[in-house]
Order: sequence, then C-alpha cells, then structure tokens
Amino acid sequence: MNSNESLMSYLCLRSLLILFNIAFWLSGLSLIWIGVWLQTDFENYLIISANYSEQVYGILIVMGATIIFVTSLACSCIVKIQSMLVINGGILITMLFSLLSLSIYIYTYKNQLINGITDGISNEINNYNFSNSTNNDNLLDTVQKNLQCCGNQSFIDWPQDAMPKSCFKNLKLYNSVPNITNIYETGCAYKLKNVINKNFTAIGLTISIIALFPFFGAVLSFGLSLMCNKGGYERIV
Repeated sequence: MNSNESLMSYLCLRSLLILFNIAFWLSGLSLIWIGVWLQTDFENYLIISANYSEQVYGILIVMGATIIFVTSLACSCIVKIQSMLVINGGILITMLFSLLSLSIYIYTYKNQLINGITDGISNEINNYNFSNSTNNDNLLDTVQKNLQCCGNQSFIDWPQDAMPKSCFKNLKLYNSVPNITNIYETGCAYKLKNVINKNFTAIGLTISIIALFPFFGAVLSFGLSLMCNKGGYERIV
C-alpha cells in the first residue's frame, strides 16, 4: 500500500470515528431525555410502587451528560490532538462498562419496582381519602383512569359502597350502587406490571445497544492511533 492509499485509509478511519462519536453524542442526549421522561410523564406509574426510588432518574441524566461531555472532547482530540487517541479509547472502554452496568441496574430496578406494585397499590387503597382528595389519591386515580383498571387484583379490592369515580367507565352512569358493567374489572397490579416491564425492558435494551458505540469507537481510536504512529499522519494532516 503506497503512501497515498495509506493516507486515504487514515482519513476514512478518522471520519468514521468522528461519525461514531456524533452518534454516541446523540445517544447521550437520548439518555437525558429518558431520564426526564421517567421523572415527569412516567413517574405516576413508578411512584406507586413500594420499592420506588428516585436514583434512576439522576443516574440516566448524569450518564447522558457524561457521554455528551466525553464525545465532545473526543471529537476535538480526533481533529486537533491525535496523540490523545489512546486515552480516548481508554475512556470509551470505561464508558462501555459503565453502560453495561447501567443496563444491568435498569433490569434489576425493574424487577424491584414490579415486586413492590401489589403492596404499593394496597397501601394507596387503604389510605384513600374519599372526602378530601390528596396527592396520593390523585395518583391512584390517575393510574386507574389511564390504564382503565380498578383496585389491586380487581375492583372487589374496593368497598362496594365506596368506590372511586376513576373505576367507572362512564361517569354519567355513576351512582352510589355500582353497576358492574360500568366498572373496570381488571386490577391495576396486572396492567401496571406490564407497563413497567415493557418500558424498562425497552430502556435496558436501548442502553445495551448504546454500549456498542463506545466499543466500536474504542476499536477505531486504537486503530487510528496505530496508523498515526506508523505513518506520522499527525504531522501530515
């Protein structure tokens, strides 16, 4: 391979590494978005669990911000300070293991949440205040309305003479004597577990896929560093 071909290979490899870093940067942005989404739109489905924890939001947001910082710095190193490529590769390897650990944590936390759903809903039902709605009451009402469910395992978990309006399909037909045909018969525990399992499995899978970016990025960084040392391209390009 002549010098021109080697130089072209080097430039192509460097461009590919920059593209990988851009994709990795976007993935960091997506992790921040997921963290914010869990803390806002999806929080009502999580906070009802007896094993709820706020740590997952912060971990996702911090990881996303770290990825954005690292990739921004890496792009600068690739273009301007090519002697830092080995360090960049080492950082990417660290990010790889961090993302894999985060993926495992997400799956573990998902199971903890699911295991705490039944106790959490039971606690909400026992503390439900019909005369003066509180934030907790509104939380359970929101879950029942959105998931079209009632009670824990079924609507019979509620007292028949004191059932919240959120259990009814049509509020116009609401009365003091519940009509079973107008009540959501499926319990919220089953539906809530399915929703959490589906979304957290998707999040864990997404993080696992994102972990491929630092892996390939590290391989390209080490390869580019090797080419740079052999061909002296840092002085040429």
